[in-house]
Amino acid sequence: MKDRSLVLVLCFLGVLTVGYGMLNKNHPVFVAGLVLVIGGYLMIRKKLKAHIREKYTSEDSRKKTRES
Repeated sequence: MKDRSLVLVLCFLGVLTVGYGMLNKNHPVFVAGLVLVIGGYLMIRKKLKAHIREKYTSEDSRKKTRES
């Protein structure tokens, strides 16, 4: 739950910062927003890859036990 809220806050702040940087033509703020969004994306990607890896390794172990 803590990870979800952290990702949500990172992405939300990143989107707001990117929008602010675009509207006011403030390049450092825009780049900082991109960094926040990319950080949130990488955290989501890491959790998703771990979940998929866990799911398919457990299915493979079940198939091997059925074949034996």
